[in-house]
Amino acid sequence: RARVLGFDIVREYREVRRRIAYMPQEFIVGWDHTPFEVVAWGLVARGWPIGDAKAQARRWLELVGLWEERNRPLRTLSGGQRRRATVAAVLATEADVIFLDEPTVGLDVEVRHVVWRAIRETVAGGASILLTTHDMGEAETIGDRVVLINEGVTVAEGKPYDLVKELPYEYRIVVGKFDGLEEYGEYIDLGDRAVIYARSYGEAVRLVEELASHAPIYMIGRVGLEDAYLRLVRGHVEAGAGDSVPRVQVG
Repeated sequence: RARVLGFDIVREYREVRRRIAYMPQEFIVGWDHTPFEVVAWGLVARGWPIGDAKAQARRWLELVGLWEERNRPLRTLSGGQRRRATVAAVLATEADVIFLDEPTVGLDVEVRHVVWRAIRETVAGGASILLTTHDMGEAETIGDRVVLINEGVTVAEGKPYDLVKELPYEYRIVVGKFDGLEEYGEYIDLGDRAVIYARSYGEAVRLVEELASHAPIYMIGRVGLEDAYLRLVRGHVEAGAGDSVPRVQVG
C-alpha cells in the first residue's frame, strides 16, 4: 500500500492531507474570485491564521508577478495569469509534498520561466515536488530526477544529465527530408524534416556541410532529454533502405 512521508494513505489519510497539496491540470475556481482570494482563502481553509495567509498571499503573488492584478476577478485575466494564480495558491501552502499536473501548459516562454523560478524556490525551501509534463525541455531544466513513462510503464529514470549521457550521440541536426537520407546514419522521420545524429562536433560539422547540398539546415545543437525519450519510449529502429544503417521512426 502506498505511503506518503511514512503515513499510510488509507489508514492515516488525515495526516497525509495535511502534508500534501495538489494542482490538477484543470484547476477550477469561481470566475469572480480574485488572485488574492484564491491564494489567501485557500490557506485559511488549510488552517492558516488570516493575517499569515494574507502575508503569504502577497509574497507569492509578487513572486509570480501578479500582485498588481491581485484584486481583479479571474474572468478578466488572461489564461496565463489565471494559471500563475493557481500555481501560487498551491505553492503558497508550503506543503511537504506538492503534486503539479502540467503547471506550465499553455504559458509563453517568459511566464513559464517565472513559474519555474517559483517551483525551484519551493524545492530550495525543503518541499518535494512531483511534476508531470510533456515538455522535455522543462523536465531537464528544473527536474532533479525524471521518470520516463510509456503507457503506464516506467522505461527509464534518473538525473536528466545521466539519461542524456547514455545516448550514443552528442549532436542533433534538423534538416529538410530528401531521398537518400538513410545514407547519413540514424535519423528521426518528422515528415518533411528529419533529425540526424552525430557522435561528435567534428562529425556534426561534416554532416552539415554534406547535408546542406541536399536540403535546408534548420537547426544544429546538442542532444537532450527529448532525444533520450524518443529513443527509449517513442522510437523503434528499422533497417535503412539498401543498407544496414538503422533508422528511428517516430510512431
